[in-house]
Amino acid sequence: MTDFATWLSRLVRIPSVNPLQAGPTSGVPGEAALATELAACFRSLGADRVELEPLVDGRPNVYAVVRGRTDRVVALDVHTDTVTVENMTDPPFDGRVEHGAVWGRGALDTKASLGVICALLEDWQRTGLRPDPTLVVVGSIGEEAGGMPGAIGFRAWAERQGMEIDQLVIAEPTELRPVVGHKGGLAVRITVHGRSAHSATPDEGANAIYAAARVVSALEAHHHDLTAVPPATPVGTGTLTVSIIHGGVASNIVPELCTVSLGRRLAPGEDPAVEFERIAAIARDASPLPVTVEHQVAGETGMPAFYAEPAGLAGALAAAAGTTPTTAPFGTNALRYDGFAREKVVFGPGRIEDAHKPTEHVTLADLDRTAAALTAWLQPG
Repeated sequence: MTDFATWLSRLVRIPSVNPLQAGPTSGVPGEAALATELAACFRSLGADRVELEPLVDGRPNVYAVVRGRTDRVVALDVHTDTVTVENMTDPPFDGRVEHGAVWGRGALDTKASLGVICALLEDWQRTGLRPDPTLVVVGSIGEEAGGMPGAIGFRAWAERQGMEIDQLVIAEPTELRPVVGHKGGLAVRITVHGRSAHSATPDEGANAIYAAARVVSALEAHHHDLTAVPPATPVGTGTLTVSIIHGGVASNIVPELCTVSLGRRLAPGEDPAVEFERIAAIARDASPLPVTVEHQVAGETGMPAFYAEPAGLAGALAAAAGTTPTTAPFGTNALRYDGFAREKVVFGPGRIEDAHKPTEHVTLADLDRTAAALTAWLQPG
């Protein structure tokens, strides 16, 4: 019998905390050790091609190509980074099997899918089976923080190979319900430019915080306008959240600058460039002082939402898992695959509500169900 838990425990024991969230108990930050181990595993499991591609600070994606019985190409993208372990009350990397589950950071999000596919490849190698489509297994870096460079890298890699991906499964905890849509994102920073003065004579200055307060009120009103419109898809409406305000240098100085950072969740059909300009116009109209509006990360101009009608791949995975397709409130690597692959879904074991917590686990029963669904998709023979 295929031992999914043993494979998953092996992967959990290799720390792979995203460097942007690393701390004193993280082990060696980054995905390099896990990617190297996966590459060795895939070679031993009979993959026809295995490649490590360094992308950011030496952190590599790993690609394993398993030739199928047909020329059709499908891909399974599983991010190899995990969130911080500094909040954990459980040993983060012990990978123990206890109470019908595998425990440790990444067990759920998302090494479970990697453990299952490795175990399946081992079983197929032993029994002389191959998947029906050619399978590309991707271990991608930086999904949890840093702009999803692994997904960007995989897309560029596939395009350089001339690969046409027919179906793409992005692994995340979805309760084994194929996710066919979630919102996109836009991160904006607004800087209000005032004029400093002594707080004893405030009228000699121009208070950037006062002006920023008007901008925040206008942005709040825009959020309510967005959510008042009936949603066009099950993904829901766009939203806007002001998340950080920073201004002033001392209590006796009129603040010269104030920055407002916000997140704009995009509904299907909303264009990041159009919505950025809309936010800029709202800020300029609301502020009595000059404003600068920019993307929070240089070169990052936002990601459109992901949505497709639930059919084909989504329906097949749902039938195999005994679930139904759905949409999700969280973002995934799917945001980097707009226009890439004929079909794509987000799919995997466990609940997103159990991720990123002081303890993390995935049940053995869910590993079995994941294996059944991936086997139905890949049809080894």
